[in-house]
Amino acid sequence: MKGSPEQKLETKREAWLMRTSKALDIRVAEARELLSQERRQSIRLNPLIANPEETAAQLPALGWSGHAYSWIEHCYTIEDGALAIRDSQLVDSGAVFVQNAASWLPVLALSPKPGERILDVCAAPGGKSSHIAAITGNQSRLWVNDNSRPRLLKMQANLKRLGVLVKDSTLYDATQLSRKLKGTTFDKILLDAPCSGEGLMRYDRDKDFATWSVAHVKRLQQLQKRILTQAWQLLESGGTLVYSTCTMAPEENEAVVDYVLRTHPDAVVDPFSVDIGNKVPALQSWNGKAFSPAIEGCLRLKPSQDVEAFFVCKLKKVATDDQYMI
Repeated sequence: MKGSPEQKLETKREAWLMRTSKALDIRVAEARELLSQERRQSIRLNPLIANPEETAAQLPALGWSGHAYSWIEHCYTIEDGALAIRDSQLVDSGAVFVQNAASWLPVLALSPKPGERILDVCAAPGGKSSHIAAITGNQSRLWVNDNSRPRLLKMQANLKRLGVLVKDSTLYDATQLSRKLKGTTFDKILLDAPCSGEGLMRYDRDKDFATWSVAHVKRLQQLQKRILTQAWQLLESGGTLVYSTCTMAPEENEAVVDYVLRTHPDAVVDPFSVDIGNKVPALQSWNGKAFSPAIEGCLRLKPSQDVEAFFVCKLKKVATDDQYMI
């Protein structure tokens, strides 16, 4: 990319804007407005540490105001009081966890149950793992993995503070998982994949474009395919794998799911949806390439003030002659 640093930045910014406008099928001006909006923080109340109703009753004294999310229990927006909440004893004790609202969606799709063997492939910093533990009352056999030692150590501290019990905690390269965990299988697997993070970017925030490029998106797509293929080998027949990203890039979302469906006859989309105002249809094609019609069962979100842009796909592993029974 030629030109001054300022020119390169503007080229990236406009490329992202045009791609987003196309992916969401909206006017460029509307896309710019969506990508420039402020986003509210959100919190999840942790039943492993304290009764959520009692915790909620303590929030107003901290100067908090907000509202409950209609589609999930014990989760709230923060409209006022964000700093006081963050620095409060409620957070220090683990009774309250500050978390992006969209991060709750993969766990809802996974629908974890007590007794299930569950793997969180790219688990750090532990927000989704702790949510799994909260839903199951620490009764699932939870295995957490990450490939970064500093991130893993931070996650272990987070999980301890949040009262989470794990069966195992490993430091494995996710592209080598089937070899590292040979002989181990899981009923459910969560893969919140490394991605370009477009859902957390803002059009008017220059630093967000430091690493973003279309070439980077395409490199991440190849990594996501490799990790998903590895995780699939560890999934029991009849099991569920949830694939999610916090990006809007179709290459990292629908295209990755389409690849898995084409290369794994035992993979089917188990439709997942939540009644959220910023839900938009999953793409049926991108840049002239048509995707499997089954991809309409994936959940795609555009940016909003209360819930970030996100993508979630729930995949089921079935016997190949049963793949049309879902």
